[in-house]
Amino acid sequence: MFPGYLFARFSYSTQRRAVESAHGIRTILRFGDHLATLPEDTITAFQSHAGVDEVITIDSSLKIGQPVHIIEGPFRGLEVVITQVLPAKERIRVLMDFLGRPLEMEIPEAKVLPA
Repeated sequence: MFPGYLFARFSYSTQRRAVESAHGIRTILRFGDHLATLPEDTITAFQSHAGVDEVITIDSSLKIGQPVHIIEGPFRGLEVVITQVLPAKERIRVLMDFLGRPLEMEIPEAKVLPA
């Protein structure tokens, strides 16, 4: 789910340099001026699903009929249903209720998350 990422708990003010200079670490993830953080319950959920090797395998393929949330653009936050997967274009067609009418549109796969 997060290839190349390492989740770590550390004191940023006292251990930042040690973490940044550790073998295999390129950078500490930020969003603008803010450090990327995860709530403790999210980490606990990841750990509870991890196998013996502490590796979580998640099927991220999108399927017809699957509800997804749009995460970017003017329809951000809406829940829609996948009607067609277009793998060659890395896009999907979704069905939404817009102003009381069904509307089908094509969007990039990267702009949705499973509901």
